[in-house]
Amino acid sequence: MAGRYRLVASIGEGGMGRVWRAVDEMLDRLVAVKEMRMDGIDVEDSRTRRERTLREARATARIDHPHVVRVYDVVDEGERLWIVMELVAGRSLERITAETGPLGPRETARIGLGLAAALRQVHARGVLHRDIKPGNVLVEDAGQRVVLTDFGIAALQDAKALTIVGMLVGSPDYMAPERIAGRPQGPPSDIWSLGATLCAALAGHSPFSRETTLATLHAVLYEEPQLPAQAGPLREILAASLEKEPTLRAGLADLESALRLVADPPPPVAHREEPPPPTLIRAPATPAAPPRAGPRRRTALMAAGGVVAVATVVGIVLASLPGGGDEGNRAGSSPTASGNASPHTAVSPSVSPTVEGTARPPSLPPGAHQEAGGYAWATPKGWRRDVQTGAEVHYTAPDGRQELAAKSSLSGGDLMETWRTSEQNAHQGEDYRKIRLAETTFDGRPAVVWEYTFTLQGAPWHARLLGFDEDGKTYQINTWYRPDIETSAVRTYEKVKDSFTVL
Repeated sequence: MAGRYRLVASIGEGGMGRVWRAVDEMLDRLVAVKEMRMDGIDVEDSRTRRERTLREARATARIDHPHVVRVYDVVDEGERLWIVMELVAGRSLERITAETGPLGPRETARIGLGLAAALRQVHARGVLHRDIKPGNVLVEDAGQRVVLTDFGIAALQDAKALTIVGMLVGSPDYMAPERIAGRPQGPPSDIWSLGATLCAALAGHSPFSRETTLATLHAVLYEEPQLPAQAGPLREILAASLEKEPTLRAGLADLESALRLVADPPPPVAHREEPPPPTLIRAPATPAAPPRAGPRRRTALMAAGGVVAVATVVGIVLASLPGGGDEGNRAGSSPTASGNASPHTAVSPSVSPTVEGTARPPSLPPGAHQEAGGYAWATPKGWRRDVQTGAEVHYTAPDGRQELAAKSSLSGGDLMETWRTSEQNAHQGEDYRKIRLAETTFDGRPAVVWEYTFTLQGAPWHARLLGFDEDGKTYQINTWYRPDIETSAVRTYEKVKDSFTVL
């Protein structure tokens, strides 16, 4: 190629092209060559793809940093464009987790520090990456170097945005909500993607990953992240980096400070007989309306207690952030940071103790089947079943025009107040319009209903959510559907709700 580069073997392929291992015969060194094919697409898309490729090269060439892949050359051969880059001797983060399993907090923090350093340089050059994900993070075999690569959809902040017609450019699992909603983007959008990528390093998948693209986009816009159970000391900073409101999201300084404490913890201090330190007053575990901590307050909290009080301060930050619990929730669900019962908790009338003191399961409606989340329901025949977690199950209609979801989680306070907070966040969604958010009853229990419409990728949708508390847990029965099938969709939803039984 170009009388200089000899292609040896294909080492990767994606929607925008193929990557080859090659030899630069002039300088006698191994390189990576990214091939961008321009044939087989219409003239307009070909022009856009060509410009995107050249912009990738320009964007990356402007950055000289050990954690950003180096670009050596660009070759234009008419129907094909080639970007010649350094060859990183390692695997992608996506491949590492697939082949060897999820990483621990310390190793994840070290990778995060390298990526944060790369972003600091990238943003200083006026560039947004816009596609940070495990597949675009390379880790050298020795593990000492982390490299951010593939700036194929990077946006120079002083350049006109490019879009290929009919294409969702990027990975929905790692897209910031403002990007999906078509709102202005900035450095916080890359912070979101980095936070989701670090969650994937810990769990093997994005905290918003769902079985369908629609469900994934809905989760990014309206649901709290399903943070990995093994996040440990990284839980609070990951939650802060995944705030749906960009102005509340953790900044790079916050991110690096928190990651450094986990990646390189200070050595243990020799024990000395001293009076115990003063006790910090912790925030209530289940505040009625959890306040949202802005970047300035979050930074102060992380710095306030120094190394000795890190664990206590982190607990306070967790209590002050909505959705900071062990489980993520669907749209409008309550935080799971505490197992305390809600003020509206009611004793189930359908379960009675036996002589031995154990619970006897209630009789189930016809066609109902039990789920691991402690409930049963009768779902439509022929619909596809997708299990998100043991406590959350989705059913999708064969034509994809309606989805049903049920879940359970630990109660996190007053359900109405929690959903009001989530409703405020939902205004970021495209064409979001609230129809009602009101108290109601369900099977004799106090409940909350939230109904709204929104748009995803140009298609209108209607959502109906129902939640109630019982015995320290919150249960939800939700649906979203295309408005033109409302009559049949509501009929299906009502039948499913009528069958819902707490076990």
